[in-house]
Amino acid sequence: MFAKNIYAYILANFARWAIPSPQTFLESLVSVFEGALTIYQNPNHGKVDTLNKNKAKEALIHGLRTYIQGFLMRNPAVTDEDKEKMSLPLRDTKQTTHPIPTVKPAVEAIPVGKGKHRVTALNPTSGSKQKPDYVSGVAFAYRLRSADEPAALAKDMPSEYQTSVVKDIQWDESDYGKICDYACAYEAEGGKRGPWSDVVSLIVT
Repeated sequence: MFAKNIYAYILANFARWAIPSPQTFLESLVSVFEGALTIYQNPNHGKVDTLNKNKAKEALIHGLRTYIQGFLMRNPAVTDEDKEKMSLPLRDTKQTTHPIPTVKPAVEAIPVGKGKHRVTALNPTSGSKQKPDYVSGVAFAYRLRSADEPAALAKDMPSEYQTSVVKDIQWDESDYGKICDYACAYEAEGGKRGPWSDVVSLIVT
């Protein structure tokens, strides 16, 4: 399986890349999938077993993609050889004239429905959603934690890039009562990321 193989490679090399262990973010997803797969491989498995296997696989793939985007794709320590071994796209070597953003965005996180949060990167100068010059998009970092865990630092959270300054995140009912830390940073073309915003926290309800 692709996800299991790439997880094993990350686990063997994360220290060399100076990034958090994938066990912190993915170990439970791997365990749940392997358990569901074992049940599914039983010749007497039922429809519910198939559904659980597919659901666990989708969750693992999503978690893996989030980890890769947050810690690997723009990490200079991850070589092209590493990416080839993981079947990941290589770095874009085209030159760009766009500077690294210097503006630190403000982040707004609000509940917009059951288990759903809307996170917005705001221009600190105008307080609007308008991106500063040369900014092509926003990196959104977020991490779910229990109430007794300390708030995470933005640099230690996996992140996802998108061109829009607004991101909706839907949590499962099993996450209700937990806390999610959110932060964002502006990015210019070529993956040039500016400073992270302050971290804001919101309870999942």
